[in-house]
Amino acid sequence: MSDPSNEMGAPVSGGFAPPPAPMGAPMAPMAPAGAPQGQRRVGQIRSPWGVWWLSYLTFGIYFLVWYYKINRELMEFAPEAVQVKPGLAVLSQFIPIAGWVSLAHTAGRINAAHAAVGMQGTASGGMAILSSLWVGSQTRYLQRRINHLWDPTNPKSK
Repeated sequence: MSDPSNEMGAPVSGGFAPPPAPMGAPMAPMAPAGAPQGQRRVGQIRSPWGVWWLSYLTFGIYFLVWYYKINRELMEFAPEAVQVKPGLAVLSQFIPIAGWVSLAHTAGRINAAHAAVGMQGTASGGMAILSSLWVGSQTRYLQRRINHLWDPTNPKSK
């Protein structure tokens, strides 16, 4: 009798290989720095200038992708404190006043996520709106505050 193995030739206990994870399956939850493992799903740390440049170079398309992603990450990180429909948040960016209101609410969501883990939130809705008037700088402003949430030990995230 031969040794049972999976498709890659690695031995498998019990003779059955576990099924492969489906394409696009979510990653295992990660915890923020200092939190117990498996407690909260942490979003992606992004360069604030990189987000700004990509948004500028793609004529705002990357901004919409980024805005969807940060709202989804905040919702997954602190579902008890952040209730948002990321798709509606993105759609609001096409309506002038509603887009600014959504930016202010996103700053509030960032603060709520900070509070959910016992950190002091520093995002201001007013600053998010004002920074949007300066060549789309709301991406840099909000991403810095989100980076601090994902990695509070990183001095560049402040």
